[in-house]
Amino acid sequence: MTNRLPKGRGAQSDGADTNASHQPVRQVTPGATTLIVYFSRSGNTEAQARTAAQYLGADSYELVVAHPYPVDYRASVDRATRERENREWPALLTADLPDLSQYQLILLGHPIWAMTPANPMRQFLEQFGNQLAGKRLASFATNAGYGAGDTQQVLARLTPASTVVLPNYSIQDVHLERTVSAFKRWLDQTKGESSL
Repeated sequence: MTNRLPKGRGAQSDGADTNASHQPVRQVTPGATTLIVYFSRSGNTEAQARTAAQYLGADSYELVVAHPYPVDYRASVDRATRERENREWPALLTADLPDLSQYQLILLGHPIWAMTPANPMRQFLEQFGNQLAGKRLASFATNAGYGAGDTQQVLARLTPASTVVLPNYSIQDVHLERTVSAFKRWLDQTKGESSL
């Protein structure tokens, strides 16, 4: 993970939800049994997703919003608030989503916005939650200081036929670099068969 990522409340983005200088992450292999699906606006959750994919040998799929969030933090907050209040989640570009039936474990990576999973992850769960039936699920998140919010309740409500295997791992983005070992210990627990 790099120290150059924007951190905390007010973090700017590249204006393309981490994809201004490279293509969205699409790491899909025929034999993988774990998939990481994530959304990242400023790069912090993406750094977590890369750590997880490398550590677990997992496939990765970055969610792409049809209309990226603005560079400016306040403008992004205003847009996200309107979407949430109107329950009009952002359209996702998912034509190349891999066949989810291949995977036994799905890890969901997302920022926490207003004490709930970021709107693009919410849209993914609304749209594809039924395809996660029978899967083992867990989620990890970055936040600006307020924790995981209602993440567990959202997962339970939108993926009722899945098994959520661990409480959400949520870390304040300013602590990403110094908590890699703790994150890996959490990832180790996703390999087990225990559930909440």
